[in-house]
Amino acid sequence: IAEEYMKPWIVKKIVEYLGEEEESLTDFIVSNLQDHCKPTELLEELTMVLDEDGEQFVLKLWRMLIYHTLVKKSEGNKF
Repeated sequence: IAEEYMKPWIVKKIVEYLGEEEESLTDFIVSNLQDHCKPTELLEELTMVLDEDGEQFVLKLWRMLIYHTLVKKSEGNKF
């Protein structure tokens, strides 16, 4: 889910917040999602880069993650 569905959204949001694509930051976020990190841990790391936008970003990120997880689950796909 993280790579297929979340990465394009993450790239778009990072460009909105920072004004340019940051591949290493995107890869870091995707990697943390794949490792099932806690949102608070991710927020702690991202606050250094996104400042006050970090909390809003992580909140939206988790909503998207939950949404895609539920959609996949309802489709009966395993991931």
